[in-house]
Amino acid sequence: MARLSWVDRIVIADSGSTDKTLEIAESVGCDIYVNPWSGFASQRNWALENTEIRTPWVIFVDADEEITSDLQLEMCETLSVTTCDAFYLCSKVMMFGKWVKYSSNFPVWHPRVVRFGRACFKNAVTGHGETWELNGDTGYLQEPYIHHSFSKGIRYWFSKHNRLSDIESAACLGKREIFSDLHTCLFVKDKHRRRQALRALSYKFPCRALFRFLHQFVLKGGFLDGAAGWTYCTLYFAYEIMISAKVREKKFHVSSSYD
Repeated sequence: MARLSWVDRIVIADSGSTDKTLEIAESVGCDIYVNPWSGFASQRNWALENTEIRTPWVIFVDADEEITSDLQLEMCETLSVTTCDAFYLCSKVMMFGKWVKYSSNFPVWHPRVVRFGRACFKNAVTGHGETWELNGDTGYLQEPYIHHSFSKGIRYWFSKHNRLSDIESAACLGKREIFSDLHTCLFVKDKHRRRQALRALSYKFPCRALFRFLHQFVLKGGFLDGAAGWTYCTLYFAYEIMISAKVREKKFHVSSSYD
């Protein structure tokens, strides 16, 4: 939160923290609101609608993310003159204190900066993450923020991705809805939507877990990140196996119910 001291107001939309998050936030003067978690898109929309925002721009930062001074400078300079209504940010994913640049497929773009009143978030077609709808132009800020995605340890990472694999396996089984406009999303200029479409398309691939590992570790150069890159890529290999295994499990139970 110290990295956000330059903004007009810091709003915490808390979904039920059990650590010292709220205590720390209150001590530095943040405005705290509580709303039960129902997904990234719903939480962001709720924050836009219920936290008395009066500033022209809103920046969304998760608890394990850090805005750098370089990004702050670029943001302040750009937002003061831009005609865009929203901006994508990219992140530097950290593991064991190292930026896993190649393993994380840098840059990956996320919808994070919006002109107030111009955007509405919605869930990604894969169920994991969010996108947005807006009437206006989008831009890309080039300086990355820092994502400490393993700040709570590997145990927490597995717990979180166990829940996420439930969501993605359900989305995979509901693929008719996912593929309804896939052909258009694959060719849009919006890099975030295009990546989501490719993610949805991967549900059709056999051995998709192995494909992801080879894509990350070999084709994208994850091996250049050393031991951290190997661990990062193998963890996501395990995540893809979790999704595939849950899809097979659900299909088995459905078929067994008709026997």
